[in-house]
Amino acid sequence: MLLHELFWPDFYLFLYMQGNTGAIQPENLSVAPSFEPALLRKNNYAFVDWIRMISMVGIIWAHTPGFAGAENYFMLDNVPAYLFLMDFFKFGVICFFMISGFLLAGKIHREPPLEYFLRRFYATFLPYIVAFSGVVLLFAFKTYVLQMAGDLTVGEYIIDMFLNSALWFLPSYWLSLLVIISCRRFLDHKYFGLLLLSITMGHSWYFAYSSNAQSHVHALFAFILYLWLGYYIARANLARYFQKISVATLVAGLVLMYILCSLESVAMWRNGFKEPLSILRISNQFYSVLAFITMMRVFQKPLVSKWLKPRSETFGIYLYHMFPLAVLVFLLKILSKFGINTYSLHTPVFIGWFIVKFIFVYLFTLIIVKVLLRINFGFLRTTESTPVADKV
Repeated sequence: MLLHELFWPDFYLFLYMQGNTGAIQPENLSVAPSFEPALLRKNNYAFVDWIRMISMVGIIWAHTPGFAGAENYFMLDNVPAYLFLMDFFKFGVICFFMISGFLLAGKIHREPPLEYFLRRFYATFLPYIVAFSGVVLLFAFKTYVLQMAGDLTVGEYIIDMFLNSALWFLPSYWLSLLVIISCRRFLDHKYFGLLLLSITMGHSWYFAYSSNAQSHVHALFAFILYLWLGYYIARANLARYFQKISVATLVAGLVLMYILCSLESVAMWRNGFKEPLSILRISNQFYSVLAFITMMRVFQKPLVSKWLKPRSETFGIYLYHMFPLAVLVFLLKILSKFGINTYSLHTPVFIGWFIVKFIFVYLFTLIIVKVLLRINFGFLRTTESTPVADKV
């Protein structure tokens, strides 16, 4: 297995199998020439930081450990309540692709395609490699120093880590960006969007609904559509149309879509589908796009906080949240020695402990990232000095 080989037997279940992450650090205020000047100045794209922060909360939410050993959600005494709980933040991954696409619209036509791609690749590759290497070193320490050999060699672990871990988002993003760059001349055509939609629907059927359904981390081309959709929203200045929709209407629609999304999860669970919480469910894709539009409309004022700095911190939270997860699993095992069961299968107790675990992981990760930024480790400081749309 993957991360459960790191130190504690259940870690793979919590992170690898639940891999729904993705938190890239997009930020750039320059835009495509087709934008209206008033829109360029309005609120300095205040919604970008809000979307980034809320979507990252969803990533941590999805990876918070809820079960121990061979236990799973179907053992809870109220499975539908669990599915509703987990669906709440399911928009995170798609929203990150969309905000990345939105921000790349400003420069994608202003420089040579290869140069554009390489700048963004190198700016995210070094932080990725540092975090990736940290996990591999921990695995090597466990294997060779603690003499706790697992099923994988270090080489096999590296391959498995690259293909299947919670760090799947960046390789998937690089591939998606490469396709977008290669098809740059077609990006403004709706027919290109329809082609991408057909590709995504094919992935949705296979990865969410077919008998071979599996984790979205293997859906290599499924999210190109949402990188393009974010680009198209910016390029066509669709934000001006979103501004005409009342906040109440959007929020009501979002709540309704969330309910429908969760009901689909419940129906899929009851009918024996393998991935009832798949990101690629049709209802979740609608939910995610509506969440993106709603956040664009609602968050008109910048996020002002002395503690939360989404522009500089979100990328690091994405890269390093697996380390607090490992610490948490260790602490939970210690608590179990004292008879404290944090893995209750009684749903109200489960939800209570789940929220406590989530808060611990998010705050611990945030502290780690702040320290890394302070000591300038892991190339994370580049997110403060370089516009992130130049990076993603």
